[in-house]
Amino acid sequence: MNNKALKYNFVSFLILTILFFIIATLAAHLASPTRYTIDKTAPIYSNTAYRIDTSKALTLEQFLAEPDKLKHRPFKDVEWDLAAQDYWLKLDLENRQAKPVELAIHFDNPMVDYLSVYHVDDKGQLIDTTELGDKVSGLSLFQYSTPHSMLTMQGYEQTSLIIKIDTVGISKTPINIYGEKEFQDLLRSQSGIWGIFIGVLIMAALYNLVLFLGIRDRVYLIYIGYIISALLLMGSVLGFGFYLWPLSWQIFFNEQVVFSNYAIAFFTVAFCTMFLRYHKDNCRLYKLSISFLALLFSLSLISFFMLEYHSSKIFFAIMVPLYILCICMIYKKLVSGFRWAKFYVMSWVPLIVGAAIQPLELTGFIPYSFAVRHIFLVAILCEIVLMAMALADRVRYQREKALYHATHTQQTELLNQAMLKQAYMAITSEQRLANLCLVKIEQFNALMSILKPSQSSQIIITVAQSLEHQINKNRQFINLESALDNSPKVADLGNGVLAFISTKIQSQAELHQELSNLCKQLPKQYKVAGLDLQLYYRYSITEPVSDDGFDIWLQRGYLGLSQKQQNIDFNTPHIDMDVSLAAELQQAMRSNTLAIYLQPIINLRSGAICGAEALLRWPTAGKYLDIEQLILLAERTGLINELSLWVIDQACLAAAQLNRQGYREHTISVNLSAKNLAIPKLVEKVENTILKHGITASQLKFELTEFALIKNHDEMVSFISELNKLGSKVVLDDFGTGYSSLNYLVNYSFSTIKVDKSFILDLVNNTTNQVVVKTAIDMAHNLDMNITIEGIEDQETEKMLIKMGADQGQGYYYSKAVPINEYLSFIASQFK
Repeated sequence: MNNKALKYNFVSFLILTILFFIIATLAAHLASPTRYTIDKTAPIYSNTAYRIDTSKALTLEQFLAEPDKLKHRPFKDVEWDLAAQDYWLKLDLENRQAKPVELAIHFDNPMVDYLSVYHVDDKGQLIDTTELGDKVSGLSLFQYSTPHSMLTMQGYEQTSLIIKIDTVGISKTPINIYGEKEFQDLLRSQSGIWGIFIGVLIMAALYNLVLFLGIRDRVYLIYIGYIISALLLMGSVLGFGFYLWPLSWQIFFNEQVVFSNYAIAFFTVAFCTMFLRYHKDNCRLYKLSISFLALLFSLSLISFFMLEYHSSKIFFAIMVPLYILCICMIYKKLVSGFRWAKFYVMSWVPLIVGAAIQPLELTGFIPYSFAVRHIFLVAILCEIVLMAMALADRVRYQREKALYHATHTQQTELLNQAMLKQAYMAITSEQRLANLCLVKIEQFNALMSILKPSQSSQIIITVAQSLEHQINKNRQFINLESALDNSPKVADLGNGVLAFISTKIQSQAELHQELSNLCKQLPKQYKVAGLDLQLYYRYSITEPVSDDGFDIWLQRGYLGLSQKQQNIDFNTPHIDMDVSLAAELQQAMRSNTLAIYLQPIINLRSGAICGAEALLRWPTAGKYLDIEQLILLAERTGLINELSLWVIDQACLAAAQLNRQGYREHTISVNLSAKNLAIPKLVEKVENTILKHGITASQLKFELTEFALIKNHDEMVSFISELNKLGSKVVLDDFGTGYSSLNYLVNYSFSTIKVDKSFILDLVNNTTNQVVVKTAIDMAHNLDMNITIEGIEDQETEKMLIKMGADQGQGYYYSKAVPINEYLSFIASQFK
């Protein structure tokens, strides 16, 4: 482990230590108040007795008249049960000191229906009556949430309390007597743990709602459902629900507490199913979980029409198969190596422990205490935190998976063109020369027509492994990716083309000979489905020309593959730099014989035109100089800045013309290069041009390629920030052709990304490109960006992109780039 990793691990450990210290300190201040009842803090003596009335007809007078039927035992021995019966408890108190004492009798069951407290003197005469319970009207929220009765005992006084409990639900009602100070401690501890629980759950619910709105994954809604169910259930069991909901609502929740139990069980099974992605498997366990969810839903509805002590027994019985089902689903994923199951498994430990302790306390197997009373609440709190960690781990894995798909081909799982471009960028940033080496399997497209996709992919993998083995120990061929277990040097460009990069300074003849020897060592035969296929190869070598960029470098490599090798001059520049031609270009700018053409950008959801890209044209020179050569000429002769300012001016002029026609929401996109950053006060000049033509900054967009970002990182961060402040949006152009573009989505404030047309031209038939495009669309939406797709040339491609969720489209299917007058006519026809 390196020093940097050790440093961060130490910081993490320090933070964990501080958090544990805070938790320990808080726990010390919230010490269990049941340890400080009045019999432990003052000379107050008590005797207890009880009687269970199964007839539910016993009156106070009858109870007092039949003392021989009382059981003189502690209240903890009361045979509490889920049955239709009343509980009569007698509490005799004696103050054996001279001074009076204020007592608080706490009845720890906020779900009890009716709880009557009769205060009688030592002669059995009724002094007063206190009515409590959630069916009693007119009580304060404090009395509903914390049922209690206050009593003042004078010095040496003896008195008795007769307590009648009548409820159809959980009847067990622990009774504790506190002094005034100790009762305040109880309330403080109770409020503290309630506040922590409510705060954590509400924040967790809000956070996951934000995640759902960004990612649109249903598992987050199920998780929120679980959190709300936990709040409903524990709010009824512990009483804090009276402070969360209107009084009438909470009384209803108390009456239907079994429904809350079913709700939390329902969301537990649903979350387990969705989180572990069983809905993708459609296996037997998935079908069983769906059936079990239907059963829980049905029983929850039936519970509305049953008495609570009957429906509770059914619920407790259904918990056994629920735990068995969830444990089976978790176990199956664990043994299959499911990536993000660990935190979820850990979350079940506190849930199982807490869920077991609560019924054991209710049935008397575990003695009552404040800590035991709140153990299930703490268990749910721990579970919520661990489940949140599990969801975070799930998101991280999905992001890593998306990154993997963006840098590897889907079929062969080899590095793709993005990693090749990343290596190229790294080399050019170090101002080193490198040769692109391409090896193509001859007639591979013909082989694909007779083989299954998996079989043709296996051919590529076999050849790539052989090639990797040959060049692996040769340092002249650079690593395209560095990992702990391997450092691959070969990329799969699709259609049987493999690529690698040589940085060794040697003659082209020597490198040709080396590649020729490599090809001779590659597999010549491949057996598949009973066929003995013969494999042949061709190769090309391309040396980069200064400032021509990765795409042109790769394009010339493909050109080398398509021609006879002996007739190729790999070092010949693809354009002649003519000073007179540059002078004509400058004159064309100043005389406005250059032109910008507009290609519409379509909103794929509505079909409406939402903007256009301004593309440079030189009509008089178009016969012998295309647009890429024109830009290259401007860059190499120093005219690129003047040309870019001219294009911005013409784009603003076009926007002004659109405004006059009533299209004030229409935007114009302008391409900028890395060298444009050398323009002094560029943003100020852009602002002046906008003011000059009377348009708004939001009507002007700027498209930047990845190469521009790499070459001028710090300057570009400042430039993009200034454009955003001005009100213009910035678009990342040619997305998908470079690995490091993924980092730029986070580091730069882009409003839109444009997917390079190389992924679109054969989108319908190329599943690899479909995965890359869908990943790019989802990634853009998750980062709150729009996405524009270039190169749409047919209706089938458009329909596929609409289904994938793309926002905007551009291509010949809608219109080629046309002059401004034609464009105005075109857009007018679309709005008729």
